[in-house]
Amino acid sequence: MSRKTVRSVDPLSRPQLRVVQGDGSQPTEPPPERADATDALAKILIDAFGDRALFLFHRRLAGQSGDLPIIAVTPSGVHLIEPRSYPGKKVRACRDGSTFVIDGVRHTRIAEQMQQHAEALQATVSTGPIPDADVHSSYCFVEGELPLRPLEVGGVRVLSVRSTLRRLRAGGSLDERQVEALHRDLSRRLVRS
Repeated sequence: MSRKTVRSVDPLSRPQLRVVQGDGSQPTEPPPERADATDALAKILIDAFGDRALFLFHRRLAGQSGDLPIIAVTPSGVHLIEPRSYPGKKVRACRDGSTFVIDGVRHTRIAEQMQQHAEALQATVSTGPIPDADVHSSYCFVEGELPLRPLEVGGVRVLSVRSTLRRLRAGGSLDERQVEALHRDLSRRLVRS
């Protein structure tokens, strides 16, 4: 009787597999991952303002769900900015201006969510060190085809990156200490998401 020997397979001796796309003649690199709209806008804002504006990214109220993507504190007040990216798609509002229509498809949840976030941020600011500070909210489309005329959805301005930068550069009544106090208060009360 012959006894067959079973050889153990060394996992390191396995052949290296390579995934190729196309006809297999040349391997292709995977496409670079597209950056999140919030991350892309955050980089632009930090590069443009440095420490002249104070920012909070990806925050939420304790005990509540929902991400407040970008909050900027400037002399003109507190700005809630909702970055959006729809590359190559037409961005419009429905006839009554209550919801987005993106490439012909209605997106009702976007405006509802913004209203909830804006109300929550307004309530937070009104119980802080400067309760009468202005709170502004806007959408910022990093990518997407916006109309040439001004656009509002649910009473909130829809801006390009350039218009967002211009809005944040606008002067206001808050001095440097007030801006810092507002930022410090919001950073304590809004937890990271």
